Amino acid sequence: MTVPRKCIRAARPRLAVIVAAMAAFVVAGAGAAWSFPWSIDMFRGPAIQPLEVSPRVMPEGTLPVDTGTPPQDLEQATIKAHNPLKPTPENIAHGKELFTNTCTPCHGESGHGDGPVAHLLHAHGYDPKNLVTGTSKNLPDGYIYGYIRDGGIHMPSYADAMNSDERWDVVMYVRQLQTQAPASDQKTATK
Repeated sequence: MTVPRKCIRAARPRLAVIVAAMAAFVVAGAGAAWSFPWSIDMFRGPAIQPLEVSPRVMPEGTLPVDTGTPPQDLEQATIKAHNPLKPTPENIAHGKELFTNTCTPCHGESGHGDGPVAHLLHAHGYDPKNLVTGTSKNLPDGYIYGYIRDGGIHMPSYADAMNSDERWDVVMYVRQLQTQAPASDQKTATK
């Protein structure tokens, strides 16, 4: 099957037009794609600088819609903060898990201040608090909650590590540790 020469000659101009159109399309597209030195709109446009505006600004007079607490210092938390959760087995188990992960290194598994890194703190002149006996047992729930949230002189803040409900779960677990403390611990603490 041979193609007559007339057909080939007739197709050449159309083929040349198609090739020229494709070449023009490629050249036009390449010019638009590579125009960096002359197209600096992204540099001259309105720019938002990092941290120019805080990403989480709460409007004045608003409160969180979850079970969070309004901003307050430790004294206010001691007086005003009350545990909104019930001491269910699930909440206490969750509090134990959080206590094990975040509090045990300093305060120990039993809350006596004998955690695996307590010796490092002792070398710097600080002993972790015994949460089971002594003054910790007599502190209001709001104080413990506020101390977990805000931290203290030697304790870091866990406000970003635990939400409000999780901090209350830890408070409930600490209270359970205190009620389960042996009588010998209670006598030692009063002396």
